Amino acid sequence: MAKKSASPSSDVYTAILALACLAALATVVFVAMRCIDYYGSESLLKIAAAPR
Repeated sequence: MAKKSASPSSDVYTAILALACLAALATVVFVAMRCIDYYGSESLLKIAAAPR
């Protein structure tokens, strides 16, 4: 039996991937904005800093 391969010729898979990436990016931006709003602008730097 021959394997069926996904054909991106209709660009459906590309559109779905793009929408998923945009949704993930929008979620990251939303969480960052809520974090800045709630904790202040220095909170993201404190999260990224390594513990000593």
